[in-house]
Amino acid sequence: MIRIKYSACTLVFMLTATLQMQTIMAEEIRIPVGEQAKTQPAVDMPAKGMSKERVKSLFGEPLEEIPAKGKPPISRWKYQEFTVYFDNNTVIHCVRNFHPTTAPTGSSSQNTSE
Repeated sequence: MIRIKYSACTLVFMLTATLQMQTIMAEEIRIPVGEQAKTQPAVDMPAKGMSKERVKSLFGEPLEEIPAKGKPPISRWKYQEFTVYFDNNTVIHCVRNFHPTTAPTGSSSQNTSE
């Protein structure tokens, strides 16, 4: 009985040590926010405080309108290059949409998980 408990404790210790080693060996890559879209051209986006009518007159109809949710009611309009967040009728935030770059010719898509 004691031998079984000893073996179980040893097994738990070995598993814990193995999991910790995997975490220690993980590589962390940090890219400052200002550097993330440096290679992409600048995009005009709506300014904070604009009305929905003004956004439509300057940028046209959105590709998708997501209805308001929550309190305060926050809605979104999606355009090709950016998404606009509204509190009722007023722009509160605008973010650029992520567009992944295409992989260079000849590269393997299997290496993307590394």
